[in-house]
Amino acid sequence: MKKVALILALMLTSSMTFAQDAAPATTFAGSADAFYKYDFSKQMSQPVSTSFTNASDSFQLGMASIEASHKFGKASVFVDLGFGSRASEFTYNDDANTFMIKQLTFTYDVSDKFKITMGSFGTHIGYELLDAVDNKNYSMSYAFTNGPFFNTGVKAQYTAGKFSIMAGITNPTDFKSALDAESKNKTFIGQLGYVGDTGSAYFNVTAGSNNPGSDKNITQFDFVASKKLNDKFSLGFNATYASVADDFDSDLDGEWFSLVGYASYAVKSDLSLAYRLEYFDDKDGLSASAIDGKVLGNTLSLNYKVGNLTIIPEVRYDKSSNNIFLDSDSVGTKSNTYVLLATTYTF
Repeated sequence: MKKVALILALMLTSSMTFAQDAAPATTFAGSADAFYKYDFSKQMSQPVSTSFTNASDSFQLGMASIEASHKFGKASVFVDLGFGSRASEFTYNDDANTFMIKQLTFTYDVSDKFKITMGSFGTHIGYELLDAVDNKNYSMSYAFTNGPFFNTGVKAQYTAGKFSIMAGITNPTDFKSALDAESKNKTFIGQLGYVGDTGSAYFNVTAGSNNPGSDKNITQFDFVASKKLNDKFSLGFNATYASVADDFDSDLDGEWFSLVGYASYAVKSDLSLAYRLEYFDDKDGLSASAIDGKVLGNTLSLNYKVGNLTIIPEVRYDKSSNNIFLDSDSVGTKSNTYVLLATTYTF
């Protein structure tokens, strides 16, 4: 009997060990970034700026991100945590601190082609992404700064070959909780996508409550495309248009739009140049930046890779139709120039 019990115990232990070995492992990843910026106006900050890089003449920590994902059968979970000022600006409607849940999603694969995702996820609008390691320009465009950051709700996606369609319903834009938004209003999101061998194209839409406290509703149409011309040269394009409607005063209705072009050239395997040209039109002053005019932004970035580390020297020149910037005498001016040195790292 003792021998039988010992054999059964060994079999059970072996089965448990095999089951543990067969279970999918949790996958971890992460990134971090930091920068130093020098504004030729000698101002420590500008009244109008793009996301994440307004501080000047200061060594700034951007964000440390920790990601974890796990899949078992048809179900999966993805957790994306952010630490730092970049994460705080991104989730600006949450309680102010430097530790944020950037994304938390639960996905169920109904089939190989159809999946449903619930949780808080980064916006499908726009070309640029939150994490600095995912962009070739370190500073952000006005389109990113004024577009939605994330949605919290449920979405479904169907993919057939190179084409996909997504639709969903979420809380008011950039709110993780409808309780925090103090509104039952919902935002509707959608996307038509195409991914080919050397390029992709997406037509995106979002419509609903932008910020319940301001009585503003936004319907935004967005087009994103990318094309790899050869091993060295690639292009990107983003056109976005937002129609803003006031719930109580139609005289406050208006629009803003942005056209952004991206070009990237690989000089060597570890060295590349990235140029961004943006035309941002906010003549009605209804974007989050409230520019009341137009801005032409020029950004040139060098990306030098040393293993997982990327060093990014960058120069940026913005020209506005109005005096939205400050010069060295704190007098309004139509242009702003700065340089920055950023580092990013993935792990």
